[in-house]
Amino acid sequence: MEGCSGVIIHPCLYATPDQLEVARHNIARHEWAQRTYQELKLSADKLRAMELPTFETAWWQEARKKDWRNIYPENMRHTYFVPRPATDLAFQSALVYALGGGSIYAERAKKVLLHYTSYSFEVEHPDVGMNYSVWGINLLWTYDIIYDRLTPEEREKVDDFFKRMVEAVARSDEWWIEHNPGGRYNNHYAWHKLMMAAYGLLYEKPEWVERAVESDQGIRDLMEHGFLDDGLWFESSLNYHFAAFHALINAAQMFRNAEYPLDLYTHQFAKGRTLEDGFSGMVLAAFPDTSIPTIGDCYGGTVRLRDVAAYETAWNVYRRPLYAWLISQNPRPGVAALFREGKAPAERCNCHPEQSEGSLRRQGDSSASPQNDMCQPAREDPRPPAVKSRVFPEHGHVILRSVEGKEYWNSDSWAAFLSFDLNSVHAHADKMDFILFGRGKVLAPDPEARASAQHAFSSQVQRELNRSTVCHNTLMVDGKGHAGIGEKLSLLEFKRSPKVKSATIADLKGLVYPGVRLQRTVAVTDAYVLDVFQAASDSEHTYEWLFHAIDDKGETLLGVGDGETVRWGDPSASIAWRELPWSWLRNPKSKAIDDTWQAEWRQGDVRFRLTMLGVPGTEVTLCDFPRNDKFEPPAIPMLIARRTGKSATFIAVYQAEKGELPAAEVSVTDDAQMDVRVAAGRRAYVHSIPRLE
Repeated sequence: MEGCSGVIIHPCLYATPDQLEVARHNIARHEWAQRTYQELKLSADKLRAMELPTFETAWWQEARKKDWRNIYPENMRHTYFVPRPATDLAFQSALVYALGGGSIYAERAKKVLLHYTSYSFEVEHPDVGMNYSVWGINLLWTYDIIYDRLTPEEREKVDDFFKRMVEAVARSDEWWIEHNPGGRYNNHYAWHKLMMAAYGLLYEKPEWVERAVESDQGIRDLMEHGFLDDGLWFESSLNYHFAAFHALINAAQMFRNAEYPLDLYTHQFAKGRTLEDGFSGMVLAAFPDTSIPTIGDCYGGTVRLRDVAAYETAWNVYRRPLYAWLISQNPRPGVAALFREGKAPAERCNCHPEQSEGSLRRQGDSSASPQNDMCQPAREDPRPPAVKSRVFPEHGHVILRSVEGKEYWNSDSWAAFLSFDLNSVHAHADKMDFILFGRGKVLAPDPEARASAQHAFSSQVQRELNRSTVCHNTLMVDGKGHAGIGEKLSLLEFKRSPKVKSATIADLKGLVYPGVRLQRTVAVTDAYVLDVFQAASDSEHTYEWLFHAIDDKGETLLGVGDGETVRWGDPSASIAWRELPWSWLRNPKSKAIDDTWQAEWRQGDVRFRLTMLGVPGTEVTLCDFPRNDKFEPPAIPMLIARRTGKSATFIAVYQAEKGELPAAEVSVTDDAQMDVRVAAGRRAYVHSIPRLE
């Protein structure tokens, strides 16, 4: 069969006739596929009663006079939130038609497609190139599927529409390259290039495909510079990995379906980088439930790899046990699952044999890695990967796991995530941050209050609260947020033993707070997690240790000594509670505590406890962190431990169990060497902590 690169046979972008036949076969044979197809039809049927959008333009005449930074909400409304919904349903309707749903679905999709030919593309704003591409690709795929349903006159109108669209996207891309508003290799470029490539493939214009791949910030640039370590996208938010990666996957799918000579799925770019790194690399950073640590801009959302539809594509293309396992974990397979193929040729893995725990596609040579469980030849049986505690040195992340190997997944084990990353795109003021997963739940999150505004990125709560230091489990100095830094902090130590995994990260240069040195050590065992945060300066400061937990009722139970009643007072005047970002917090109350104390929270049948070693002069404050910007209950419990001096050391132990929770005893057995002894139940260890001088 000829593809888009020869005599065009429609469809040839989202799916080929052969792939559609695979989907029809699955629907006929499998109950899950029938259920998925029926859900697709129900969604597509919404188009029947949907009023198509009105494309207003008068707003732009006034908005164009303003700085682009001040018109995010209205721009997003008119170039994304208004136009996108109907295009989603149009594509779904076209797909239902292609899968045998009847001509009425094609006619509904056609009505939408023709309606959009009046769109003007006159708005100029950094976001419009990506916005047009996101919903424009829906319409391009729709056109490809229902191409034979349009008359020559209708096709002429549609062709003019897509010509104007790709030119508008290209103008936006050129503006980005010239002004660099979001940094090089930004996820926006991936969407710009996706639309250019799709247009070039469908209309047999190789110059557009070449531009998408080889131009500045093109697909080649993004592949060679956009991924770090074993395949994590470089932006300082792991959730944004898929913002760019989905566009690259879509491009790869269209290149292969159109039989374009460059196969983005398997091509090795500089340093051996391949697209498969983006699939496999993220698994190495995931918690036991396959969720991704919520570092940086996440807008209150969590991504679970088992729910990411792109792994259906990964399974079809690469046939690894890892991807078979991931898609088997998804309780509700989506539309992409309809295209699961039965058998496919095995493809050779290109891993380093000496790096057994790495990604499926490592940088370097292309020799096979027989001992790498993530890189075995094609197999039908789902098999989870063997993972371990590890450092992501290029990104500046550490994940510590109490259980390693295949048994890690879906277990009750501990996983602690630390960051010493620099300030890249979508970063927060959250240096030396800490996120804790245990007993099947995120216990200590990196919280954000969900925005009620449509465009969360530019929302008030994102700007005033979510990117501030008070949202993170870290240390503040003198009530001031962390400074942006242009280099990674130091990883001083990383250790793995059968019983203890630990890491020490530090700011020894005073990058975050001038004149203040910071150091954090986290040690993970099967019974507990130890957290030691040290701060030192030549002058006196107020140090505020920040911590957030999850509780079903939004409450913190605080215990001191042998059942001592906690008598609350007004919080310390060192915090300006009426000033941003503190004004977003509610119900502060404080207590001076010199002795060891505990705080406890509950999620379902899981009890989570923090025990902090007592130090004279400590003030403990509890307050409510908002779950969303409407302050709907329950709140996210927040805790602040505050001390003043030239130095401060906060020693905390975390425990969580589904049953009885034994008391934890914490002591420093050798102050000169900073030896910390922790006894919890039948387990006791002495941890030698690097001392911050």
